[in-house]
Amino acid sequence: MVRNIICYNAFQHMKIIKNQIEHLIGEALRQEFPDKVGSEIPIDYPTEAIHGDYACPIALKLGGNPRENAQKLLAAIQKPDWLEKIEIAGPGFLNFYLAPQFLNDFLREIIQAGEHFGESDVFAGKTVVTDSSHPNVAKPMGIHHILSTIIGNSLNRIFAAAGYKVVRDNYLGDWGTQFGKLIYAYREWGDEAAVKKDPIPELLKLYVKFHDEAEKDPSLEDRGRAEFKKLEEGDAENRELWQWVVDLSKAEFEKIWRRLDVEFDVIHGESFYEDKMQPIIEEGIAKGVFVEGERGALIAPLQDESMPPAIIRKADGATLYATRDLARIKYWEDTWHPDVMVNVVDVAQELYFRQLVEVAQMLGITDARNEHVQFGRMSFPEKKMSTRKGNIILLEEVIDEAVERARAIVEEKNPNLSDAQKTAVAEAVGIGALKYAVLSQNRTTNVTFTWDKVLALDGNSAPYLQYAHARASSILRKAEEEDAGFADTGAGQLQEAASLNLARLLPKFPEVVARAAEFFAPNYIATYLFDVARAFSAFYAEVPVLQAEEPERTARLNLVKATKIVLANGLGLLGGVQAPEEM
Repeated sequence: MVRNIICYNAFQHMKIIKNQIEHLIGEALRQEFPDKVGSEIPIDYPTEAIHGDYACPIALKLGGNPRENAQKLLAAIQKPDWLEKIEIAGPGFLNFYLAPQFLNDFLREIIQAGEHFGESDVFAGKTVVTDSSHPNVAKPMGIHHILSTIIGNSLNRIFAAAGYKVVRDNYLGDWGTQFGKLIYAYREWGDEAAVKKDPIPELLKLYVKFHDEAEKDPSLEDRGRAEFKKLEEGDAENRELWQWVVDLSKAEFEKIWRRLDVEFDVIHGESFYEDKMQPIIEEGIAKGVFVEGERGALIAPLQDESMPPAIIRKADGATLYATRDLARIKYWEDTWHPDVMVNVVDVAQELYFRQLVEVAQMLGITDARNEHVQFGRMSFPEKKMSTRKGNIILLEEVIDEAVERARAIVEEKNPNLSDAQKTAVAEAVGIGALKYAVLSQNRTTNVTFTWDKVLALDGNSAPYLQYAHARASSILRKAEEEDAGFADTGAGQLQEAASLNLARLLPKFPEVVARAAEFFAPNYIATYLFDVARAFSAFYAEVPVLQAEEPERTARLNLVKATKIVLANGLGLLGGVQAPEEM
């Protein structure tokens, strides 16, 4: 028999139950199937509670008779007391059922951990550097920027919760020929006072005007390139004007980032890498990775022949995105020595990042896992949802409309709130709805955005989860008002099916967070929270809490408190979605 390594009291402080079940099965494998030690041990979540809390199909993968394999494994496992039972189901699944006593006691663990519940050390000792948001200087942040910004922000929070040291970078588009065009346009048609008053729209107007005029007079393109060349060569006047534009743009971006609760540790634009590209070029040539292509361009032929060569430098000597990105990868490696590098960029750049990663590997500039976290596109069938300027749906306008629509819902559902409360709730609900609309779906799929779905109180939406949190908060406030509190005497036990169904979900939260970090998938957390909110709704409808007698009353209040903590912590990981106390 396998020695029961994990006693009940010690297990209370272990956060990843799934890993402990995997360990039990691993020890059983060592005894009964020693030649299979080291095999992957898949642990799944059954879709129905009658099949347990965890299921393992490994007996089906060992060869021979799966059910006999499962019986051998079951006999080799000495059931720890935090498990109620282990059963064999179907052709050979091992189903694990958490003990009701463990579930009752684990609620106190959640309450004690508070805002830290969900954190783990799965990736402790590892560093991840991420790049997200990356708007272009002198241009407004469009709604398309919400995807990289919100997905990146959520992943940064999830990575940190799973134990990573996280470095949050923002690779601004602040360099290139377009700045020569903008400099020329500003000198020709710009108004300093107008730009200072309304920076981004005025700069965009100048940029658009340049292109309109260039259609009439193509020689303007050469003048724009000439101004950028002066900028590259360090012309003091052009540098000063460029820096002014960058500073104005960053100040405008910061307003939106603050509103979305997004922060960065460093903001290094493309210009930061201008003096770091030549060493990369020289290294690539010396190693034979970069060779001369057509008309004198510098290229990197790839080992994967299905991909075209990566262009490193144009025939006229101009560098490209790839040149700067290679310099960025080397800088990240030399500065932070990360285990993982993450770029949150849309699916249209898939080929580019495949090329980039292969070139970086050929150069040997980092051993880090280099991950392109790609996402789909967002579409807006409701044309009236935002004012269009050119072809851009402005992100700030969509945020404003979300808050305005949320305010109308708050006015209807809870008119007794003060004006200040209504404003705060509307901001939390509106912005939370936007974030959740992005994060609740598989990031690689396209998102179709409709206000009714995004702001629904009865579906898979942020307001639905926020409402569940507010309802739990209301129960706990009423308990405190009655001087009952929710200090557990240890005597009360959860026994009702609705109570246990909810309690069974809560210990899985750290596992879901770790899995979301492993697969760069915030939607895992969103799906889990939706299940928790639905289970809480069923519990609330079926099981009295404040009207219950002691000690059951205290046990149920502990369940409410633990649920509230999980909902708040989970929403926080979804890009900082707020969890209102009232709605």
